[in-house]
Amino acid sequence: MKKLLLLSLLCISFAGLAKEVLIQKDFKSVNVIHNGEPVDLQRNQDRSNNIMKFYQGTWRGKIQPMQPFKPHPVETIAELEVIHYIDQISHGDDSILIVDSRPQSAVMITGMIPSAVRINSKQLLSHEARLKAFKTFGVKWVDNQWDFSQAKTLVLYCNGFWCGKSPRMIRKLLVLDYPADKLKYYRGGMQAWRSVGLTTVKK
Repeated sequence: MKKLLLLSLLCISFAGLAKEVLIQKDFKSVNVIHNGEPVDLQRNQDRSNNIMKFYQGTWRGKIQPMQPFKPHPVETIAELEVIHYIDQISHGDDSILIVDSRPQSAVMITGMIPSAVRINSKQLLSHEARLKAFKTFGVKWVDNQWDFSQAKTLVLYCNGFWCGKSPRMIRKLLVLDYPADKLKYYRGGMQAWRSVGLTTVKK
């Protein structure tokens, strides 16, 4: 009994001494805004946490190239760049938008990246739908053409490097003459985001 009590106390002590799970050295979290509410964006602090079951299967999709939009200069980015963009948004920079290009059903399963809005390529198919989506993107319809002078920088993601939803949307935007330098492709997507335990939100 004494041995069991001692072991329990040791486990509690070691748990209390466990190192924080950091984003980078000396960088644990950043306070961001999602739907007007503050959210601490950080990695899961539970060291026994594993990637969710939804992303454990290795059979999905087709592997996307690192630079799938050549010759268009669309930049491919990773988690730290996405966090930087979210931080900028949360500090009042309204020239950037994080875009989740997946259907609502996927968001319900996996959550989404804080500060993201959900708009997918199907919402660009008709002119009426484009008007609504492009208004969110800071693009106007002027004299029977799109005015991209105030277009936001879009950071687009989907399920992961095997998922074609955000590449499909980026290609559609390029066809519509959206400035390539204002399109950022987060290739790792939600699978990479969840694999390092970063904060997600449900809506």
